[in-house]
Amino acid sequence: MYKTLSFLLFTACFGLSGCATTLLDKAFPNETTQTQSVTLKQDQIIALGQAIQNQTEQALVFIGQDFNYLMTDGSAELLKLLNTIPTEQRTLTSPSPLVLTMEDPNHFHGVLQIRYNTRMVDLNQKQKVLLKSLGFRQNFDLIQNQQTAPYPYINVFFKGQLYQGLDHKKIQQKLPQPYPILLQQQITTTTKHPVKRATHMVLYPLAMAFDVVTVTPLLIWSDMRGDFNK
Repeated sequence: MYKTLSFLLFTACFGLSGCATTLLDKAFPNETTQTQSVTLKQDQIIALGQAIQNQTEQALVFIGQDFNYLMTDGSAELLKLLNTIPTEQRTLTSPSPLVLTMEDPNHFHGVLQIRYNTRMVDLNQKQKVLLKSLGFRQNFDLIQNQQTAPYPYINVFFKGQLYQGLDHKKIQQKLPQPYPILLQQQITTTTKHPVKRATHMVLYPLAMAFDVVTVTPLLIWSDMRGDFNK
């Protein structure tokens, strides 16, 4: 009997000890991790163009005041959207400035949100089929209140890289107004001791092997947002 009680008491204490250790770990963790966005550079898009490689592959280019931004992934999807949907039927709803998150000193990723300017309750069948073919994911047949019915929208996720800029004298037509852009880095800091550590990134654009960069105005973009038409 005595041995049984001793065993039960030991087991209870061990369990409580485990609970206490867990509580202490949560209250006083061995390390803490914090992620913050750090702005590396501010730039402005002053023109738009298309980079052409091997006379076949094309990609959208943001021509900046300091750097050029070649969209390597997502360019075909974005250009299809802009070419298919008339300018008066779409709006760029991404916040200004456009944020590009740097993955390393040359490569970035970002997202553009494009809204179709017809409420979901007012879409006809042809429009629904078109938007679905372009990648819009909303349930267009869902009954909505006429006053609060949302607009269809799509997020275009893209990747790209910096490359050496053009001679600005060769740009045939600039945007009516420069469009602000931010280059940011996500810095994760793990604190194990009072001394904190963080990473640092230096931007350096590389020369690209594209044969031609066309800088004639891309009007399909310029009407997406009022800022580009002032």
